[in-house]
Parts: sequence; structure tokens; C-alpha cells
Amino acid sequence: MVMQEIILKQKNELEVENYVDKFLNYIDVSDKTVETYKIALRQFCSYLHEKGIKNPTREEIIEYREYLKEHLKPTSVNAYLIAIRNLYNYLEYEGITKNITKNIKGITIGNEHKKNALTEQQCKDIINNALNDREKIMFLLGVVCGLRANEIVNIEITDFQKKDDKICLYVLGKGRDYKQDYVIIPDYLFDLIKKYVEQNEITNYLFVSKSNNNHNGKLTTKTIRFIIKEMFKRIGLDSELYSQHSCRHTFATSSIKNGIDIREVSQALRHKSLATTTIYLHDLEKINNKCSNVVCNILFDKGN
Repeated sequence: MVMQEIILKQKNELEVENYVDKFLNYIDVSDKTVETYKIALRQFCSYLHEKGIKNPTREEIIEYREYLKEHLKPTSVNAYLIAIRNLYNYLEYEGITKNITKNIKGITIGNEHKKNALTEQQCKDIINNALNDREKIMFLLGVVCGLRANEIVNIEITDFQKKDDKICLYVLGKGRDYKQDYVIIPDYLFDLIKKYVEQNEITNYLFVSKSNNNHNGKLTTKTIRFIIKEMFKRIGLDSELYSQHSCRHTFATSSIKNGIDIREVSQALRHKSLATTTIYLHDLEKINNKCSNVVCNILFDKGN
């Protein structure tokens, strides 16, 4: 057997799962991204094992995408496909096999927001029904400062700094490796935080776990989202349309409704692109669109 035939035979016997750990050790990304890739590729390898596939074809990768669409949200499907594409980029770079994932499309996701904003009255009801200051502060950091769940869990006492007579909170923003940006903390909220810190003798992270498994350890984003979700349920908002991101959505839409310039809102949200912020503006414009009512009034002589 000539050398070319031997190499071809070896490639046909490739088992993808044997290269996952090497790939994860090779990539230069954050620990969080590595963990995301690990989960996605573990699922991929489990699927291949169940189907008896060792070296998948392009068609089988597409079939796997269709399988994911039946079980996961579009954003999760795309995240899994990114991990698989990068694995095959690595395999091709190392000369192990061709990248069969090239030009395999992900799922098109619209720009519209999947979560609802809260009304002013809903916000007041949530605050009034908070079980304690801990819950109230978690909620206000989202709805008053526009913080994401991952930014809230990483807040440390030393992150609060005074700048030009204003209290600033430095946050670990999305995709950041260190706390380089900050948000302004209103006096009322800071007084509430200060009282909470003093009463609970907090010295490190603002929010720590009270569970037996992770007592006094940093909270997870999952826990933050669960707590906020429970706060919503108390006032009857038990729907997938409401989550912790609804707080950030509320911060943006309330600011725009009350005349804050879109560029200032974008800065407060720490968006890299103004186009991201304009999605909130489009949401407001769409919900206030009068076209249907105008046409209906014309057809049924209801006047304007």
C-alpha cells in the first residue's frame, strides 16, 4: 500500500472526540469560552456516539444542526455550531482533516428583543414586594443602571469609586477581561447598598451565596436570574417574555421615552455600536405604530 493510501485510510478512521481536549488546550480564549466550547463539543460527541458516527460528513453535520434546532433555542444552536466550526478549523490547521463545516449556515436571528420591558407600575410593584434589601438592590442595579446578570455577580466592594463627586461602579463588561468601564450609581441606590454592606459585614463580593454547597462564595449568574424571576412571579409576571434582561431593557426604553439622547443611552449601556442601542428605539417605534388603528377606523367609520 502506497503512503498516500495509508494517509487516506487514517483520515477515514478519524474519531473527532479524540481531538477535543487537544483543541481546548490549543485555543487562546477566556476560561468562560473554553467551558462553553467544552459543553457544546461534549454534546456533539455524545450525538456522534449514539449515531455510531466516528468521522462525520458535511451532510451529517447539517443533520446535527437540524437536530439541535428541535431541542435548543436559536442562540444556543449557533453557539454549538461555532464550537464545532472552530474545532474543524483546528483539525484542518493541524493537517488532520478537511474543514467540512465551511459555509454551513447557522440560524438567522432577528434583531428584535426577545424580552419585554417593564412598565413603571410593574417596577414599583416589584420593588414593594421585594423580600429584603438584597433583592431590591439586585433589581435596581439592572433597572436603574442597566447591568447584566454577569456584571452584577462580579461586583466587589472595591469597585465603587468616587469620580468628580459622583459614585461610580466599575464593572466587568461583556467580553471584557478586566473592569475598565463604569456606571453611575444614584445617591439613593448607593445609600441602600452602603446600608446593606454594613448590616451584613460584607468585605468582598457584594452578593454571596447562602447555600450550603457554596456558602459565602460568589453567586452565579443562574442564581441572579432565578432571584429576579421569582420577584417577577410575585406580581404575576410568570412568562418567558420576562427575565433579568427585562431590567436592562427597561433601563434603555425608559431613558429613551424620557428624552435621553440615543447616544447617551448607548454610552450608559456600554454598547460597542450605536446600532445595538437603536434596537430599543425601533421597539418603541413599533409598539407606538398607529397604522393598524388608522386603517381600522377608516374602514369602520370610527374617525381618527
